[in-house]
Amino acid sequence: MSRGGALSRRAFLRLSRTALTAVALEQARPRSAHGQERRPRDLVVARGAEVARLDPHYSVESAALFNLYDTLVAWRADNRLHPALAVRWKLLSPTVWEFELRQGVRFHNGDAFTAADVKYSIERTYDPQAKTLVASVFTTVERIETPEPQIVRIQTRSPDPLLPARLACYGGQMLPKRYVEAVGTQGLETRPVGTGPLRFVERATGDRLVTEAVPDYWGGAIDADRVIFKAIPELGPRVAALLRGEVDLLSGLTPDHIDRVTQGPKTKVAEILMGGLYVLAVNSQRPPLDNPLVKQALSLAIDRTAIIQELWHGRGLAPNSLIPRGDRFYEEARPPLPYDPGLARRRLVEAGYRNEEIVLESTAGYLPNDRPMSEAIIPMWRDVGINARVEIVEYSVLAQKIRERSFKGLRWGGPVSTLADPDGFMWRLLSPGAPHDMWRHARFDELGRAARFSVDERFRRDAYREMTDILLEHLPMIPVLQPPDLYGLRRSIDWSPYPITLIDLRRYNLRVQRG
Repeated sequence: MSRGGALSRRAFLRLSRTALTAVALEQARPRSAHGQERRPRDLVVARGAEVARLDPHYSVESAALFNLYDTLVAWRADNRLHPALAVRWKLLSPTVWEFELRQGVRFHNGDAFTAADVKYSIERTYDPQAKTLVASVFTTVERIETPEPQIVRIQTRSPDPLLPARLACYGGQMLPKRYVEAVGTQGLETRPVGTGPLRFVERATGDRLVTEAVPDYWGGAIDADRVIFKAIPELGPRVAALLRGEVDLLSGLTPDHIDRVTQGPKTKVAEILMGGLYVLAVNSQRPPLDNPLVKQALSLAIDRTAIIQELWHGRGLAPNSLIPRGDRFYEEARPPLPYDPGLARRRLVEAGYRNEEIVLESTAGYLPNDRPMSEAIIPMWRDVGINARVEIVEYSVLAQKIRERSFKGLRWGGPVSTLADPDGFMWRLLSPGAPHDMWRHARFDELGRAARFSVDERFRRDAYREMTDILLEHLPMIPVLQPPDLYGLRRSIDWSPYPITLIDLRRYNLRVQRG
């Protein structure tokens, strides 16, 4: 299609989005955000999907679980590491880190938090029998020693300067050893126990997770009595609930709702550039997506500038690789991924593409703009001769397919860089045994293993540059956008978003004006 045709399609999409938004907001029925009488000191957090798993080692959920559980080290809004369950840490040798644990911390069931829990929690993440979703996080660890109840020593296979940062994100949540060994994984799913500022009360599957504040939390009780994490899949009703006062904080806001939220007398918007990317993860084991030339054609056919302008109102960045801006070794000089329909058609010819169907499985509201972006990209692919269609699926269904690695072709992902370093993004996601281990390249693996252990910054920079070149040739993930991370909230709430999309409700990041 010509550039003029593309503009016409974008104009149609813009009008359609406006109409759908208006209808959704007008049709939203007033109702309680959690089916009960709302208490004055309740805090309701609305999201696009339910909290599917309560065991943090089988989830990359970044709202409820990081408030039910604590980590040894914690990121804060200043994008720096701070003490949490560990009050201090130091290198005893190039390969041995020592962590001194906070005194007097107890799990929600009353068990004391000790070094034994740390050793158990970390070892569980990479236990081959456990098959956790975070198995690739701590593969640098050789062994863990607990010489004293409040001292943990972690020896790595080679120097790992990123270990404290690894402990601050996915996989770093601390579990009660004795409790989990008694109740098993299923018991932890049914009644989770952590040391966080919130403790589990009840879960209504598909609807809400109810938690209550821990009054004697080591970091101080949060500024609410209960926090309800409410699933409202469609953004229009989610925004309407915020405007009616039924919701206090919502995630997944898109730019076309910003004016409505900011014009509300009691609501406002919080925004930050996400420290990650929206990507199309590819099942590279399924033909014709096992052919790099086909994936190159898919990428070349995407007009990222049009998506940013029309669906994100100019917010966000067109990525140039699988290293987001803000990460170490991001290359400012590398140009954004190109839009070149003519070259896309030539790549299909070179690939011997025979009109095989390619399916994009998309949720509708789990990621902001996931469905509209899908509906914009499919015509772009068809314009260059790709037989593509979008299939809308529930997030719980897609999550199961992701775990089984059985999705049909492509699907949306919104991963964040957990370390502000390529090791916490490309290697965490694409290394052997990682969540998206559906493609292998010997040189990529060799460089990734070497770079994560190296303390030579020049070597690491060169390694990630070569790894980037490999990824942009083979495209196990197709980068589409580095988006803004947008939240709607009540004006009475003082709360800051984090680049890693973490909804941190601890008292240092949350204040609520009452009355």
